Amino acid sequence: MKPEDPGVTSFTLLRMGLRSFCLQACWNFQRVQNLGFAYALAPAIRAVESVRELRAQALKRHLEFFVTHPYCASLILGVVARLEEKSIRERDTQALEANRIKLGMMGPLAALGDSFFWATLKPATALLGVCVVLFTPAGKVWPALAGPGVFLGLFSLAHLSLRLGGVFLGYHRGLEIIQDLRRLNPQRWVRYIGLFSALIAGVAAAGYFQLRHPLLSNSHFTDAGLLMVLMVLLMGGLRHGLSASHLFYLLAALGLVSGWLGLG
Repeated sequence: MKPEDPGVTSFTLLRMGLRSFCLQACWNFQRVQNLGFAYALAPAIRAVESVRELRAQALKRHLEFFVTHPYCASLILGVVARLEEKSIRERDTQALEANRIKLGMMGPLAALGDSFFWATLKPATALLGVCVVLFTPAGKVWPALAGPGVFLGLFSLAHLSLRLGGVFLGYHRGLEIIQDLRRLNPQRWVRYIGLFSALIAGVAAAGYFQLRHPLLSNSHFTDAGLLMVLMVLLMGGLRHGLSASHLFYLLAALGLVSGWLGLG
């Protein structure tokens, strides 16, 4: 590498972030996401290594088994890009450190991504979108269309920020990103979002019942009783291990059954 070469720049990291969207394009049963990871890492290797044969060797090291949550892979890409840049600059013979770090991070980040994005954030944002549709006045079509927009907008804002910004964060923080995640304690936020989803589901059910049965729901006792029973059931489900997504599907099923029976 020439001394005047800028190395891994912000533009290079942006290219890596965009390429990370293709992480599973070449998914295979033997090594899962290895080809997608090498493809996303290629701009960083090309930016710091001028010898074609050495670039090929560096990329071949990352064709080993790799699988993690696709949204969290950007953090690993940033860390690995920084380690590879250091290794190539110093002509370090311990170039396999990046592979060891990559294999060590992929398991915890896979579990974190599944619990946070799939099991918690997606049901929560979907529930907010459903609430927009439920409380849209009858006959109003366009406000109801905002429901899917709320869901897609909030969920996309979260995962796109991580997929693009995670590469920058991982590169600039390096191995310190592990301590950063420990201090952030994502599992705590998973619990908070799960409780928030249960609360929103209870309030939405009570509000929807009031809209459907205005005469009956004028009774404060009835409203308070229904809301209390629903909240107890939701909190009990969370306490006994049911996820927010399962509770959401249960509420949706109850709504369909009540509508079919003519109660909604």
